[in-house]
Amino acid sequence: MGKELSILCFGDSLTAGYYHFGCDYHPYALTLKDKLQAAFPTTTFTVDEDGLPGDLVISPAGFLPRIQTKFDMANYDWVIILGGTNDLGRGYRASKIYPALQEVWEVALHNGGNVLALTIPGCSVVSTKLDTRRNEVNSSILAHKAEGFHAFDLHGKLPYHDATEEFREKIWDDGLHLTAEGYKLVGEVVGEHLIALLKDKGL
Repeated sequence: MGKELSILCFGDSLTAGYYHFGCDYHPYALTLKDKLQAAFPTTTFTVDEDGLPGDLVISPAGFLPRIQTKFDMANYDWVIILGGTNDLGRGYRASKIYPALQEVWEVALHNGGNVLALTIPGCSVVSTKLDTRRNEVNSSILAHKAEGFHAFDLHGKLPYHDATEEFREKIWDDGLHLTAEGYKLVGEVVGEHLIALLKDKGL
């Protein structure tokens, strides 16, 4: 009998795979599962996706009650969490977003799961204030230390303003959400990182 591994991809519209103004969805979880299955053919992967367009990390409402409900129903070996884009868009500071993210991570960690937290990708908006706040949140994510916690710099793989025009056209749908190709790329790069982590853990 091979091993079984359950993974939850949790977040907002970028996890849901939102594009074409919400008429189409292509979650990165699809590519992620294919990549994991190819790397570990004797392991059975269950990959659930829970992305809610427009949702905030910061409560009330927000990510925390959603992830608590998820873990009331099932446990996961790994939870991949991407959040904060909408909070930044609402003008929230890093000093509010980062603690709210920590609360969400803690639910998964407390229930015995491993967390892979993704940094917030760039977007087309030209704003020094927005860039500064995003960089502050992302730096906090990458510097965070906890048992079972891991971080991946997705922003480094999707740097909107440092990208070529060709790359932007291929990857971004509306300057914020990605195209189907963009979400496939997320699944590829996150998958590569998770595969390395799983190998380190002896899978």
